[in-house]
Amino acid sequence: MLFVGGQGPVSAPALRLLAPDNDVFAMARFSKPGAQKKLESSGVTCIRHDLFESFDDLPDDFDYVFHSALPLTRSATGRSDVPSRNGWPSSFDAYADATGRLMAHCRSAKGFLFASTISVYDPPGDETPVTESHSFGIHTTSAYSFTKVANEAVISYLSRSLDIKATIIRVGSASGVDGGPVRNRLDRIVQGKPIRLHPDSPNYTRPIFEPDCARLGVAALEAGRVPPLVVNWCGDDVVTVEEYCMYMGELIGREPSFEYTNAAWCSLVADTTFRHEVLGHCEVTWREGCRMLVAQCYPELVA
Repeated sequence: MLFVGGQGPVSAPALRLLAPDNDVFAMARFSKPGAQKKLESSGVTCIRHDLFESFDDLPDDFDYVFHSALPLTRSATGRSDVPSRNGWPSSFDAYADATGRLMAHCRSAKGFLFASTISVYDPPGDETPVTESHSFGIHTTSAYSFTKVANEAVISYLSRSLDIKATIIRVGSASGVDGGPVRNRLDRIVQGKPIRLHPDSPNYTRPIFEPDCARLGVAALEAGRVPPLVVNWCGDDVVTVEEYCMYMGELIGREPSFEYTNAAWCSLVADTTFRHEVLGHCEVTWREGCRMLVAQCYPELVA
């Protein structure tokens, strides 16, 4: 099976779960020092490749494809040095085109999973759960959600036209040792930096942590359909960012500070009813996840 990206909090847990007993490949730029060597030491075959490049030299007989990569956009000089979050509108076409070419190249796969985002939704701005049929809107202040909408459209078309079983997971607040919103805020607490939040407080969310990311990631990979299965992919517990930051601060004896700004994303709580039906429930509560994260990342600070 092929993991495209495979290094972030969404897909890395599933990769680590599957690697010991499966033939797992990871395709990425591997720009982070030591990332490739770390994966190879765990038995993963690494393919250094940019999404903007041709896939002609890539094997096409993978059983499953887990695509969670965020590509970089091409600059005027041809260099991939502009993050897709900031490259609107060039990232819109380039990202969707790359995903479409990859999916068509791997058309024999039993399942193709794409990691989208709950930021595609028009946010109600409070703790109201948003279902998969909720209207699209602008949750973020960047092109990020627009690129995901474009990808979803391409995947839906190719799934129907080429009869490829696919899953689109709309990710919300996936966090672990590999990154994510909770990890990033924990780092800021440790560093004594303010945590930027939206002024419409409290800021509600549904964080999902590494053990559930692994288990529900594999479940989603195997649950592909034609047309694609589209499902919210987040934690079961609704909690405010303020509350879980205060809790992590208590665990390490440091009080977090908050900075409220309109540049931050507002509350967006995804409904989990359909995910419970097709993939299952989470097993890690938000408190357990936060304790686990603190112990993994900053064991020296835990009282």
